[in-house]
Amino acid sequence: MASLVEMIARQAQQTFSRNFNEDVFVDCLAKLRIMLGHIKSSDVNLSRDIFKLTKDNSVEKSAPVTYVDLFENQIFSMGIFIVRNGARIPLHDHPGMYGLLKVLHGKVKIINYNRTNLNEKIGRIPREIIHKIPTWQRHLLLPSKRNEDIEVSTDTEPCVLTPTEGNLHEIHSVGGIAAFLDILAPPYMNETDCHYYQHVGDQDVNDKTKISWLAEISSPTDFWCDSIPYTGPNINLDQG
Repeated sequence: MASLVEMIARQAQQTFSRNFNEDVFVDCLAKLRIMLGHIKSSDVNLSRDIFKLTKDNSVEKSAPVTYVDLFENQIFSMGIFIVRNGARIPLHDHPGMYGLLKVLHGKVKIINYNRTNLNEKIGRIPREIIHKIPTWQRHLLLPSKRNEDIEVSTDTEPCVLTPTEGNLHEIHSVGGIAAFLDILAPPYMNETDCHYYQHVGDQDVNDKTKISWLAEISSPTDFWCDSIPYTGPNINLDQG
């Protein structure tokens, strides 16, 4: 009998292979989210010993984030991020991707934005925003809309991002080490790169619209990942 994590992987494969119409895709995505909502740290052999090994922030060279690679093919990737106490995955995007996030341990806060196409309605960008970034970087300014911040824990349903909703986001651990299982489709490939951003200011366009300006930046120097091997149930999509 297949393990829960393998069944989730099979459902992700079916959902994102895109061999059917949009209505069927929505149904498959909903089923995947429900299945993912049942997974726990024990289902992927994520033991408390792992959290003990990654909790010491006093070690200067310790990576703020540890990654566990569960599975990847051309359709999707599945992995676990372990975020140290007080650390974060900085503001970044997933170009053209869908993503699902399920917390396995602790709690995370997600600050997220949607890209906006309000360029023709925005008018002149305020000087106080323009002057915050170098001249060479100003063409990389991205208008966006900030969504409500989300706090999610092991008791929370999986979060879903789409190519247009919540695709720009940063993830902070809250009150201690946090770990979450992450599914991305399609996975990162050579032609699909992650971009990092910083929030440089907000602009009130009218009484109902506020634009958050983001500037594309290089990968932050205080963020990097190390990795540990996956020791949970085998994931084999060639069977059953």
